[in-house]
Amino acid sequence: MEPTKTQDEKLSLINGRIHTQSGTASNITFEHGRIASVDDEISSLDGKIIDLHGRTVLPGFCDSSLDFLAWSENQERLNLGGVHSVREMSEAIETYSHANPKPLRGWYVAYNLPEEVIISRDDLDSVIPALPCAVIDAKNSHAVLNTPAMNEFNMPQDNVELDEFTQHLPELSDEDIIHLVKTYTPKVSAMGITEIWGDFSGYGDAKRLWDILFDDAYELFTFRMRCNLGFGDVNSLNEFLSSGLRTGDGLPFCKLGGILLDGNLEQQEQKNMIVSAHLSGCQIISDNNKSCLNALERVIKKSRKNSRHVVKDITGSLIERMRLLGLGGIVFPGQEDDFIHEAFQNGLVISAGSGQSLTSPVKSISSLVSHGLSVAEALSIYTWSASWNSMNESRRGELAVGNDADIVILEQDPFLVRPEEIAGIDVAMTFCAGCAVYDSGAI
Repeated sequence: MEPTKTQDEKLSLINGRIHTQSGTASNITFEHGRIASVDDEISSLDGKIIDLHGRTVLPGFCDSSLDFLAWSENQERLNLGGVHSVREMSEAIETYSHANPKPLRGWYVAYNLPEEVIISRDDLDSVIPALPCAVIDAKNSHAVLNTPAMNEFNMPQDNVELDEFTQHLPELSDEDIIHLVKTYTPKVSAMGITEIWGDFSGYGDAKRLWDILFDDAYELFTFRMRCNLGFGDVNSLNEFLSSGLRTGDGLPFCKLGGILLDGNLEQQEQKNMIVSAHLSGCQIISDNNKSCLNALERVIKKSRKNSRHVVKDITGSLIERMRLLGLGGIVFPGQEDDFIHEAFQNGLVISAGSGQSLTSPVKSISSLVSHGLSVAEALSIYTWSASWNSMNESRRGELAVGNDADIVILEQDPFLVRPEEIAGIDVAMTFCAGCAVYDSGAI
């Protein structure tokens, strides 16, 4: 199905440093959401023209693992990192509650409370007496609840472990999800990101979530949302697959991605889900878990069908095994860089994800280059490799005629500055399917 959210008007970017798969060019033209030509003579160009004045054009960046809802929701929570007393905390929460009369999930949540500030239920009740309120400590280990929160959880104590608090929280409402998509997709585009793999597990019924994202939120996306969905058992997975959806189906701005495989599931349930997803032609995105890998290996060898399954949070010890099985890998910021070198040397396709805290690709690329990767290798993690892992390498990841016009314009060229300076390069514009979805106003 052809995309509905494209820029049909012909647009040419001229006088830039445009990095194609075969070198550099000065001009690029796109129309109907795709790249129409590269390096034509300026005199032959028609339609709208933007002079880049030497700025750099790259393929749009892809974040291969972002819990979009968790990251977005965290932007709405109150950071208490700067308070030094119970009084300051109370003032901060009071100001926050007045500015947010309808909090997400119906709960007020604050986090990063300094260890030296000791609070109780009474402190929270004095500020938020009617709605549930929770304050999470700086160690992310415990949450203090007010009386309405204790009543909702049916708990006798005001101090609970963070995992217990998270498990008891009510689901995000449809309205909450629409609000988060509408509010925070522009921040993603401002980082030059044109596609994310949104990891959606732990948000209740996967079918309900898919319907909200695909139907109600579709027109709000300013980037391509690849929905990776998690299921609690094989029956719920099979019920979802009975609708006929498979990896890659759907409209380009919101489509089904991979099936997230939880390493904490019982081993037989893991195996059943892998077999069902694999034989249905769905990509599997697995935790770095021995039992998951064992089940993946058995089903791949038995069926001899490769759906380009991917392993999250890979380590050096997995590289040879993944290479033999043809598995792709996702790395996260802060991981050791030496095994990423080894992965490249062994021909593994590696892309990068953020987890629950969105990372600027430019800053991550700078860090990877500072630790020894070449600029080309670091860029590929966010461009071509990400497209390959999502089975979209024929449409994205490179600036070539016929490919989707998903591009980012940078103020400087990462190839021409010192590694430590890459992190400071600003995004000037972001285009997704030929539409300008972010504009800094500098051009």
